[in-house]
Amino acid sequence: MDTRTRTASPSADDDQVKQATPPPVQDKISAYYSLVFPHFTFYIQTLSITIGRRCAQSAASSSSTEYPQVDVDLGALKSVSRLHAKIEYDQDEDRFVLVVIGRNGAWVDGVWSAAGTRAPLGERCVVKILFPDAN
Repeated sequence: MDTRTRTASPSADDDQVKQATPPPVQDKISAYYSLVFPHFTFYIQTLSITIGRRCAQSAASSSSTEYPQVDVDLGALKSVSRLHAKIEYDQDEDRFVLVVIGRNGAWVDGVWSAAGTRAPLGERCVVKILFPDAN
């Protein structure tokens, strides 16, 4: 099957057709939130995601001691727990919340959130995972 586009020979009516045809619309990403990092953007498209660091599996490790895989990998920094936080939808509050799991906590809109706390997320908010030397 030939999938190439074929064009007819030009005519006077072609200018009218071109003007009536709108330019192609860029695809938009449907997401609840976007997490913007210096080198990538992660779009939250489910009601729950995990944030942390992935651990390289060594050949000597057994499958019974596997660490959970995270949706958003923050890198190999030891200040980031393997499972540092979750963002999940809370039906009772009718909003997304950041559930802090890692012992180093996180900042949400300038307010400290320790391990074990839940911080509600607004439409636009700033979340910082605590790194050494971070304010």
